[in-house]
Amino acid sequence: MNNEIVKYMKENSNQLFQFATPQPAAEPVVLSRLLDEIKSAIQAHVVIPEQAATALAVWVVHTYVYKERDAVAYVAIESPEKRCGKTTLLSVLAGLASRSLVASNITVGALFRAIDEYGPTLLIDEADTYLTGNGVMRGILNCGNTWRTAFVIRLQSTATEDQSLATAQEAAPEEGPRREKLVRYDCYCPKVVAMIGKVPDTIADRSIVVRMQRKLVAEKCLPLTEFKPEGLVRKCVRFAADNSLPVSQAAQTRLPGLNDRAADTYEPLAVLAAIAGDKWYGQLRDAAAWLAGEEIHNLQGAGLLLDLLEIMIGEQGAKILSRVLVDRLSGGEGWVPSVHFEGKRVTEVEIARVLANYGVKPRNIRVGTSVGRGYIGTDFREALNRYVPNDAIQRRLQEMEEASALRKEARAQWEEEHRAQNREQAESAERINAGEGLDVIAEKKAAIAELRSGKRFRDQVQA
Repeated sequence: MNNEIVKYMKENSNQLFQFATPQPAAEPVVLSRLLDEIKSAIQAHVVIPEQAATALAVWVVHTYVYKERDAVAYVAIESPEKRCGKTTLLSVLAGLASRSLVASNITVGALFRAIDEYGPTLLIDEADTYLTGNGVMRGILNCGNTWRTAFVIRLQSTATEDQSLATAQEAAPEEGPRREKLVRYDCYCPKVVAMIGKVPDTIADRSIVVRMQRKLVAEKCLPLTEFKPEGLVRKCVRFAADNSLPVSQAAQTRLPGLNDRAADTYEPLAVLAAIAGDKWYGQLRDAAAWLAGEEIHNLQGAGLLLDLLEIMIGEQGAKILSRVLVDRLSGGEGWVPSVHFEGKRVTEVEIARVLANYGVKPRNIRVGTSVGRGYIGTDFREALNRYVPNDAIQRRLQEMEEASALRKEARAQWEEEHRAQNREQAESAERINAGEGLDVIAEKKAAIAELRSGKRFRDQVQA
């Protein structure tokens, strides 16, 4: 967190929050250099993938100019378990982002009122303790990434036109009935949601998703006591002051290879990367493709669609029975079990339920001499095109080619070993037929016969 904010909070007993106002840097800022510095600062204190550090560096600058674009990007930090650096990364982002407001717990009312009043970068830690099952809060987070929909409507008690709310609450019934009016609260701002486990799909779909992992002993990070973000914050403030107009007037910039939702999420970041130059635009493009690809199995049934594509190609047929799909998706016949059904039993009904969301339904088909409910390969084509990014399909096809090549190598090696064994047996048979080794066989037969007769044992006793 910004040291000025920490100092204020420690020195003031008043519980009302107040943001510090950092001064802009004295010199104009070169955005590409600023992004390099922010990325280095993040990597110095937290172990995260290179692609995540790239996207987060651009996101930090985005928090200073987010009001200039139609959409705001969220960050979702997922940790498989404790002590994976989730809170450390949250602290680093809080120190760098604009008007950071950190909450380890927050009510629904406080959430939209804080955003409406302060316009902060809201960072929610330990979200797993209260976000799961809280549909109202999740709905507010879902709608808050585009300014056109980022509003919450509430009823507020009031009195007559010339009375304040406090006066209305103190008024006696005979002085006039209490009235209520609709009040609109703005909930449009950058947000970071950090939790143990996976964030809800609807939030992940609007976010840069960063998966944490526990660092190795050999991986070293600087402690947060050495984190000094003040200079970077001042540069961000200066960049925003000098470039708000160019950012707001920049044309829509959509990164290639992403689905529509991911492209919307990264659009405001792509604008900044384009301003920074070709190097940073290329880095963000590659990072977004990698991060979005990492999420493919979490996007509802998109991972299942890829599994079905692989099975249909592997079966080398245009049709497949539902019962065969159940077997393959469960890991039968050497197939890897589908992660889409992890922890759940694969059934024909469950497969049909998921695929129905994509307009794919089972039908009566015949495969050879078998008849039953199943699917035709072309049924999946439109769903794949609509819901699975093309780069994810290409990666799966490449994985299939690599696996096929390895299987061919293994088969060739087995065949070569089998041929060598056959050659050795054939050569041995030829030597025996030629009379070679018959003396050894005769000696063995004699030894066996002698042992059976007990002669050797008697000779040993007599000796």
